[in-house]
Amino acid sequence: MTNKGNIRHNPLLFGIALAVMVIVVIVCAIVLQNKPTSTANDSDSSNATPSLTVEQIEQKFEPLRQQYMHNRGSGQFDTLITQALKLVEKYPNFAPGQLFVGQLYFDKGDLINAQKYIDTSLKLDAKQGTVHLLAGNIALMQKDPKRAADHFSQAVVLEPSNARYWLHLGQSYFTQQLWDQALDCYTKAYELDSDMTLAINGMADCQIKQGEPSKAILTLQRAIDQTPIGKRKTTVVYLRKQAKLLSELNKPNEALVVLGKLFDNEKADPDVLAEMATYWDQFSEPGKAAELYEKQLSNNLRNWQYAAKAARWRIKAGEKAKAQQHLMHIQLINPDLPVVAELEKELATLE
Repeated sequence: MTNKGNIRHNPLLFGIALAVMVIVVIVCAIVLQNKPTSTANDSDSSNATPSLTVEQIEQKFEPLRQQYMHNRGSGQFDTLITQALKLVEKYPNFAPGQLFVGQLYFDKGDLINAQKYIDTSLKLDAKQGTVHLLAGNIALMQKDPKRAADHFSQAVVLEPSNARYWLHLGQSYFTQQLWDQALDCYTKAYELDSDMTLAINGMADCQIKQGEPSKAILTLQRAIDQTPIGKRKTTVVYLRKQAKLLSELNKPNEALVVLGKLFDNEKADPDVLAEMATYWDQFSEPGKAAELYEKQLSNNLRNWQYAAKAARWRIKAGEKAKAQQHLMHIQLINPDLPVVAELEKELATLE
């Protein structure tokens, strides 16, 4: 459970949690710089030293933070953890210190210890929205959506106008198959931030789970209609999602009509090409799928990937001669490509 490979089985969750970690570091630094001077107990009773201010304690952690920011890509955290633990033992009531140790364990790939120190930081200071967000994402990575929802709920209470908190709360409810609660949270997130494509996608997914795919398609259409012209990338996300839903409803012709609204450069995106080809195949027109790649190949004759895709769709359409032409094209580019032998084998299956 604690090795890095298992922890990072979900790249999206790991990426979100890692991003939150960076935000937490920045927020803590800003807060500490502007916080009025207060005292914190020095637990080293062997020396009768005066209590240190929060700022003075932070200064003791600062060199370690600098080392962390400088060396975080190296993956070497053991020495930093040892040094940070000594400071935490000396200043156990310093919430940012507990959080820092949790951060180090998280980057090392030890979620159990990361959770332990992050939870301690929250016990010392529960009013840390970004830390609740991080703790919630760690809970999701540990497949504990109920605990995640508890953290996200507390973050929402602390900052009800934060769309990200509502989005993550919705995701935790969705994981628990609580479609109504998830839909409410996604809707709130979208109301707070109309650029949040994940919120609209979440709303549509909830409506599908509720057995109302038509509502999901209408939800996406409203989002498309309301998206400003200048935010084209957002519109493309919604169009692709809408097309996918139509395909899942066995309406590939309507899905193709939706993607037909894309500009030529948007249709040239490899993922969009693959989606359109799939819908043509679903519509029992693999030859049309091949034409998509042939069009792109005509604009980039050195792209053997386009030729290979076109060849495979021609093979599926039973059009051996056209598939062979694409194979010859690839051989002219590079006869040693592994795909050459693969296509020759596939062509041999055709009469």
